[in-house]
Amino acid sequence: MNPIQSAERTYRMWSSPILLELKERAHQLAPADRLALENVLVERRLLNTGNPNGADRRKTVPLQSHNP
Repeated sequence: MNPIQSAERTYRMWSSPILLELKERAHQLAPADRLALENVLVERRLLNTGNPNGADRRKTVPLQSHNP
């Protein structure tokens, strides 16, 4: 394991319990802070968002080309 992978693993090992504690106290946070916490929890897959079906499962919307 290279040093970067080791650092990332250590970060995740230490930050996950802290994030889960913040999740328990989310009701005490300001709305913007609560939204930021939710985004991090979803990104880190510490929040159960269910199993999306159909079009939500994969973003099938074609990218719009930007022609000036």
